[in-house]
Amino acid sequence: MNRILSFFVIILVSINLNAEITTKPVLTLDIASKMANSCINLAKESGWKVNIAIYESPGSLKYYSSMDGTYPASEEISRLKGKTSAGLPYSTAELRDMAFEGDSANNGILTLPGVILIKGGVPIILDDGYHIGGVGVSGDSGGNDENCAKIAADVAKKLMVK
Repeated sequence: MNRILSFFVIILVSINLNAEITTKPVLTLDIASKMANSCINLAKESGWKVNIAIYESPGSLKYYSSMDGTYPASEEISRLKGKTSAGLPYSTAELRDMAFEGDSANNGILTLPGVILIKGGVPIILDDGYHIGGVGVSGDSGGNDENCAKIAADVAKKLMVK
């Protein structure tokens, strides 16, 4: 009986050793900090006051920064935008369009808890297709918030090239 048990243990161990280990890129604190700085620098140059929230996928807050003089409500809005795009591989503007426009509007998006449909949330999707998180920016116009978030996401893409 011991030989049979040993045989199965050897087979299981050898199968496990030959299994391919897949790894997913990780958004580090250093990269998230550089992402936030790129957005804040653009905001300073442009005279905007923004909050930026950077999330890992599927929705853990990695980094948050708030410029002096922002509206208190825009803190929560930036977090909702970032978390929305960390959980779904779409910008908050794309989700808004999916929910409200065209013949194939998807009103089900409106029922998802915690999903916000205001410009300024951008997913972080690397060139190899990995969706590693999302960026949410709030404090200025939706278009400016979205541009700031895109610049931050682009920093991650550049720094996380294999």
